[in-house]
Amino acid sequence: MQSKFTIQNMKTTTSFLVLLFTGFALQAQNLQEAIRKTMNERYELASSEFKSLIAANPANAESYFYAGDNYLYWGELDSATTMFTKGTELAPTSPLNFTGLGRVAALKGDFAKRDMNFTKANELISAKGSKVDKAVQQICQVKMAESYIQSSDKKLDLALNCLNAALKLNDKNPEVYVQLGDYYSEKDGFNLSNALVQYKKAQEIDPKYTRTLLRKGQLYVKIKSWDEALAYFNEAIATDATFAPAYREKAELLYKAGRYPQAIDAYSKYLELNNNCRVQQRYASFIFLTKDYKKTIEEVEKAIPCNPANAIMYRVLGYAYFETGDFQKGLSNIEKFFSLAKDNSRITITGTDYAYRGKLLWKTGQDSLGIEQLKLAMSNDSTYKEGYGDIASIYFKQKKYDKAADYYSKKIAAGSAPSPLDYYYLGQARYFNKEYPLSDTAFAMASTKYPDAFFWRGRCNSKLDNPETPSGLAKPFYESYIVKVGTDPKNIEANKKNLIETYSYLGYIYYTQKNYDCSKAAWLKVLELDPANEKAALALKDKDIAAAAGTCVLTGNPQ
Repeated sequence: MQSKFTIQNMKTTTSFLVLLFTGFALQAQNLQEAIRKTMNERYELASSEFKSLIAANPANAESYFYAGDNYLYWGELDSATTMFTKGTELAPTSPLNFTGLGRVAALKGDFAKRDMNFTKANELISAKGSKVDKAVQQICQVKMAESYIQSSDKKLDLALNCLNAALKLNDKNPEVYVQLGDYYSEKDGFNLSNALVQYKKAQEIDPKYTRTLLRKGQLYVKIKSWDEALAYFNEAIATDATFAPAYREKAELLYKAGRYPQAIDAYSKYLELNNNCRVQQRYASFIFLTKDYKKTIEEVEKAIPCNPANAIMYRVLGYAYFETGDFQKGLSNIEKFFSLAKDNSRITITGTDYAYRGKLLWKTGQDSLGIEQLKLAMSNDSTYKEGYGDIASIYFKQKKYDKAADYYSKKIAAGSAPSPLDYYYLGQARYFNKEYPLSDTAFAMASTKYPDAFFWRGRCNSKLDNPETPSGLAKPFYESYIVKVGTDPKNIEANKKNLIETYSYLGYIYYTQKNYDCSKAAWLKVLELDPANEKAALALKDKDIAAAAGTCVLTGNPQ
């Protein structure tokens, strides 16, 4: 009887041990999958898996470390601190979670606290009789090295010490070489050779280690070798389609290259893999670059609630609403941006911000305030030459033509290659300010691109002529204008008002010169354009004009 009981008991014990070790193996496998998701920047999904692992074994301090690690990379530093602190309570002799707390402290700028926690971790590793597993020791050394390299308070010598210690523990771990590559990248600046050697070693150990390909791409971004960088990001994606960082880096690279639609495609894929608030808001900002302002507004409005304190979202909304013509909403959002940005040292208010604010104030009827902001925009951004034109436009609207002309002149003087449009606007400001010679000079510069500049030159020269005995100074310019408009009915219709004025002038000037045939031809053109024109009807009743054939060609000797 005793024998039977023992055999049965042994069977039960064996079954229990099989289940126990199977459970441990399964949990270890699940832990590695969750860690992989962290390194793939799939933080939300990884967080869910870490929670399940902790629920299944709440006494396992290692799970708390990796859960904290996930939060740390995610940027959720308070949650990371909670996880690491719990880990130290569960395993006060393990260096893992003290390493985590040190890394959080570094990210928060508390370097004394970082050093304290790293010292504690190293003491636990080197303590007499320490039973810290070599794999755990190496993880700590690698994570400390990463913190020393990436921190704003870089300690590259200490990082190298950590990595040398890590190599002695296991020289077949590709992540050690990735961090060594990062060390050399920071140390050597634009000299990539040493970093590339280390990344190559990592890839030799594991050809599918996508973080190696990512780092190579980032190195080439550093030296602005865009094609090589893009090739590595694409190779990483081809190796592992779930490797989110490659999509992010690819999107940022395409953004820098001005290939905005492609950047949006890459970032949307990153968003699919890493759907969190920060990514949603970055994606929404990207859409603005494609100039799809309506979609920008939709995406930003959708992304704001997850972090309404993100000032950048209100900046983008302010810009987008301006571009869609909703100036009141644009102003409301740009003011919200300024309000949040003034209390956030990490945000720089740019010349473009002042420019949009100024234009929004102008468009909502606050001209004087708008001018002040546009001047601030130019003082903050020396490349913002458009500010002169914007200020000139406000003064022009106010009929302060002298000031408008002054700012159009400043814009022309500030540019290396002034556009004909600048001269066109300057010509109008000079004309309405009764500076006819200067206006004529400006329109002469604009006439290379704008046909109706000849019309304005005609107006200027008409004003410069003797009103009592005109010599026809304007005639060649009006004739040139007629030639430039041509015979296309659409062009004629678009220029109808100016053509009526042009032909009326020609009808008058030819009459003073007793050229009744050309005068009649001109007045007939006026009636053709405006059958109810009283001036033309009256002129055609003149006996000399009425007697003429009116077959004259009215383009004489254009300029």
